[in-house]
Amino acid sequence: MSKFGILAWPGFSTKKDNPYNYILYKSIEEENCVVYDFVFSLKSVIKHILNVNYKVFHIHWPTYVLFGNNERKANIRMNILFLFIKYIKMRGVKVVWTVHNLEAHEGNFPDLQKSLANFMYRQTDGFISLNKPGLYIIKEMSSNQANQRYVHLAHPHYKEYYTNSITKLQARKKLEIPEDKFVFLFLGQIRPYKNVTGLIEAYNKMDNTNTLLLIAGKVHKDMIGVLNDIEINKNIVLYDSFIKDEELQTYFNCADLVVTPYDKVFNSGSIFLNLSFNRPTLASDSGALEELSNVVGTEWIKLYKGALSADHLMNCMRDVTTRLEGKPNLIAFEPKIIARNTVAFYKSLFL
Repeated sequence: MSKFGILAWPGFSTKKDNPYNYILYKSIEEENCVVYDFVFSLKSVIKHILNVNYKVFHIHWPTYVLFGNNERKANIRMNILFLFIKYIKMRGVKVVWTVHNLEAHEGNFPDLQKSLANFMYRQTDGFISLNKPGLYIIKEMSSNQANQRYVHLAHPHYKEYYTNSITKLQARKKLEIPEDKFVFLFLGQIRPYKNVTGLIEAYNKMDNTNTLLLIAGKVHKDMIGVLNDIEINKNIVLYDSFIKDEELQTYFNCADLVVTPYDKVFNSGSIFLNLSFNRPTLASDSGALEELSNVVGTEWIKLYKGALSADHLMNCMRDVTTRLEGKPNLIAFEPKIIARNTVAFYKSLFL
């Protein structure tokens, strides 16, 4: 029996920055499938026009074509993508789009963004949403519902991917953080949309001195001046550095609570990273995270409304200190289960 071919954009090439796709497609390959990694370039487009050995083109972030500062070049790339998709659809290939974001976090070229979104909502055969509320939004935005299909498939966890063997005591010693401190953690690249400044401002207003805010991640160039202008007190520790995979366990196991202070959250792989290291999360209230909180337990995902405040931090600290036990139940987010359901969705598009 021949294997079911999938052209994945991206497939395995983003493993270093975000192993989500790698984890998904490695599990999909175990379902009698072969996955081809698509990296957008003219050479790659020509290659996959000449050799259509796949039945599905699975897209994750189509806005990848709109990189850089040259709008004319971005427009050319976008139109090459349009022609490629139209051609392979004529050859019988189905287009699947996992809609990770309803809009780009830091999008260039708003007119091109709109044109790209309109095209994708017209041409996609099967939409995947990582949360149920998003499914209804996607349906409203698509323009050919009679011939398009939609499914909710969860984000897989990372439990088997990252090493997690260091103890809390070992992690604290390695980072030279006192054992008795309650540690709030922000981990990841520090970019404007992540609202790290809002977290710092809220933390600065806390009365409790036996705490520490640990911020670990490379500061984006757009944030350097902003962080220089904000007060950072003695109980805030900033590691301005890219955090390697093998270092993640040190930071997570050092922490008592991970804070994800984004103002807008449609999907967040970082929440699953927190859970995979058995760490509770404080995050902004949204339909997507409310759903996830109900699945894994409200003790693992604490939600706040409005702007992040010192009270939110204090209240969550008390809850974590007095109530949290065990590990989150992540069975619903097993990569093999999600892969099997993804392949079933692919095949349903041909029925």
